[in-house]
Formats: sequence, C-alpha cells, structure tokens
Amino acid sequence: MSAQKLEVFGVLIQGYAQACLNLNIVAGKRATDFINNIDIMKWYPLEKWTELEKMVIASYKNYDPILLRVGIEMMNGWYHFGPGKDIIKRGVDFLHFQTGSQGYVSVVKGSKEEVGDFHLESIDEKKGKAVVYSTTPFNRKMECGVLIGGMLAPGDLDYVDVINDNNPDYLEVEFH
Repeated sequence: MSAQKLEVFGVLIQGYAQACLNLNIVAGKRATDFINNIDIMKWYPLEKWTELEKMVIASYKNYDPILLRVGIEMMNGWYHFGPGKDIIKRGVDFLHFQTGSQGYVSVVKGSKEEVGDFHLESIDEKKGKAVVYSTTPFNRKMECGVLIGGMLAPGDLDYVDVINDNNPDYLEVEFH
C-alpha cells in the first residue's frame, strides 16, 4: 500500500452493499454481484467504496435521506449479525467506540491526510448531547446514519438524531 493511498476494509464495503440490498436501494443483480466480489477480510482502494456509492447516488435525485438510511442499516447489521453485541452494551458506548481507536480507524487505512479524523469532540450524557468531528472522505449524511444506527441498536435509547447542517466537519448528536 502506498502511504498516500486510502484503503477500506472489505467488511465495511460488504456492509454497505448488504444494507443497500436489505433496503432495496440498489436492485438485485448489481448489488449481489458487488457483494459476491468482495472478500470481507481484504483491503480495497477507496474507489471500490465510491463505485458502490455512485450506484446509489445515480439512482436518486435526493440521495441524502437514502445515504442516511444506508448508514443506519449498516450499523443495524453490524450490531445484530456481526460483532456489535459483544462490543457495545449501551448506545453511548457506540459513540465512544466509533470515534475511538477501535471504530473508524479499524476499517480505513492510509495517510492521516487521506483517512481524516473522526473523533468525539464533546459529550454530555446527562443532557443527551454530543459533537463528533469528522474530516473523513465519506458522505456526512451516511455518517449521521452510522451514528444513529449504532446508538439505537442496543435498544437502551428511545431517540437519537444527528445533524450536520451547521458546519460540514461537525456531527451534532442528540439522544434520550
């Protein structure tokens, strides 16, 4: 791997493709073929991820709500059918996990400039508010969905919302 080349772990790409299938976003053969050609234990160039994302974006005029839903579904699958239940016990645990050294940086590798940053800027559990700082190359609406889905998956929170309207690098989280 070149120090400047961003790579994404196959399990992340497979989770994205499976979420599209589960939600009937990218129909049948195209998504199935995509999944069948991904080795979940192999690293792929970011272009493989963007190839799938382009399939989704090309299918919808207003794709932000679709990408939000894909992020939620990806984390639902990760929690219920992957390692999530063994790692996360509470919704707030997911917030710490995803923004720490075990989450985002475990499925993306490359130079610091290419990988970007995804960390918990602040959290107030009593008020149910947090801010995540993100400079990753990924779609922010999809990242909002990842946080919503991961935090709701354990079932201890009744409400989670994430907005990214005020500053493109900040995901504002509200939870109860």
